[in-house]
Amino acid sequence: MSSIVDVAVVGLGPVGAILSALLGRAGINTVVFDKADELFPLPRAISFDHEVMRVIQNLGLSEAMAAHIAPYPPTEYRGIGGKIIARYEPIPPPYPQGWQPGFMFKQPPFEEALRRSIAEIPCVEVRLRTTLEGIRQHDDHVELTLLDHAGSTDQLRARFVVGCDGGASVVRRFMDTGLESLDFDEPWLVIDMLVGDKGLEKLPRTLVQYCDPERPTTYVVGSGNHRRWEFMLLPGETAEEMDNEARIWRLLGRWLTPEDGKLWRAATYVFHALVAKEWRSGRILLAGDAAHMTPPFMAQGMCQGIRDAANLAWKLCCVIKGQASPDLLDTYQQERRPHVRTTTETAKVLGRIICELDPIKAAERDLKMLAENGDPPAVKYRQSLIPALVEGALCSDQGAPVGMRFPQPRVITDEGGRLLDDVIGYSFRLILRSDAVEKEIPESIRKTLAELDGVVLRLAEGSSTRKIGDLEWSIVEADGLVDKWLRDHGLIAALVRPDHYVCAVARQSVDLGGMSDLLKQNLHLVNRGIAPIWF
Repeated sequence: MSSIVDVAVVGLGPVGAILSALLGRAGINTVVFDKADELFPLPRAISFDHEVMRVIQNLGLSEAMAAHIAPYPPTEYRGIGGKIIARYEPIPPPYPQGWQPGFMFKQPPFEEALRRSIAEIPCVEVRLRTTLEGIRQHDDHVELTLLDHAGSTDQLRARFVVGCDGGASVVRRFMDTGLESLDFDEPWLVIDMLVGDKGLEKLPRTLVQYCDPERPTTYVVGSGNHRRWEFMLLPGETAEEMDNEARIWRLLGRWLTPEDGKLWRAATYVFHALVAKEWRSGRILLAGDAAHMTPPFMAQGMCQGIRDAANLAWKLCCVIKGQASPDLLDTYQQERRPHVRTTTETAKVLGRIICELDPIKAAERDLKMLAENGDPPAVKYRQSLIPALVEGALCSDQGAPVGMRFPQPRVITDEGGRLLDDVIGYSFRLILRSDAVEKEIPESIRKTLAELDGVVLRLAEGSSTRKIGDLEWSIVEADGLVDKWLRDHGLIAALVRPDHYVCAVARQSVDLGGMSDLLKQNLHLVNRGIAPIWF
């Protein structure tokens, strides 16, 4: 039997790959395996948001992804007769996370870049054509039975196992946990096209939700010449009759002819709204589609899974490194399940708008939305629909903005303007407003940050960002984004987690004195002078 590894990740899709990369870059010995022998060559996800792009940046992959992404376009909702009844646009700059609010992307090259990056991490082992046959949980590890492509079995021992193995998750089955249905099950035909230049000239420049009771349809502007159509199946229609090339071209005839482009993929899916009842069983956890499935109407499916990975990665690191007790892992479900549930419910509301088949109700919907949004409709920002965290590894007694995402400014360095994470990394960080804390911060919080491999950032005037001690940086902003954020919330300081969520805040100097105790309690931190006993 092989020696024990820190984490076994089941599934090498985007969520499993990003989780493995985050763990590996933190020095966590990780084995990730997948039953396929190569990545899926066709597109599935088509977009992600700025929060995901910041994770990609933290993995050092923003340049590698640049050729495969494009800004997310505005979105129009068109009612009966094609009238615009709602419009969403990206929030304007300066961008809160340092990136445009959303991106379109091609999934196969995106995953190729992820896998190349994982191959360069010494403490991450990738096993393809490997199937999970069994899981047996012990007090101090999990034993996995694996079957390789040659038909040989192997036993792998890991301190923790994370199932990132999709909607039909084998790990979830071994956990014996069910799925809660949020009451949305609608069949849709998804068509991906690679469109020629003449065809592109015929097509809308925006993403369009055709809220047409005769055939609800979504049109998506992908990156490059990639375009997607999603057609709702009407009552009585079957997947077999829709997955037919002649039928596909009849549906696309409103926009294109066969001479205008190449059919890349067509498949019928049932859009679900499902959330796993339990996300953790001892040392086994779920992430991505294994833990939840959401309708695509907010473009949040893959985003939700990558949020899982970012949330879980730092918590596993803290536990494995002996900084926190395993109780910290209970906060994973506490934080992510309500967040996923709320986002999925919002996607359902948008889906119900689009999917209305009754012409009378559709006309009433159009009038109601125009009354609410104006005619023409006022612009809304989709990013405002994403909720904050409400409980978990948060010092929530401080109140808002605890649980919100902390902004990433562009800072001035000797090499020019750079995004903050590229300069100081993505550890725990205490950010202090320049005019609010005149004396040294309390030794207790300084010591706790040091034990968490964190840093102190002091906003400052000056010519350049620089390190001013083992723990501290003097940060010179280029755009004043963080200073404004702190002032808008009435704060002198904010403590931010590695996944960029605000963990604790200080409104006055005295609040800093109690911050260490709050962190120890809510993050389940341990006395570093005492060796952990749970392994």
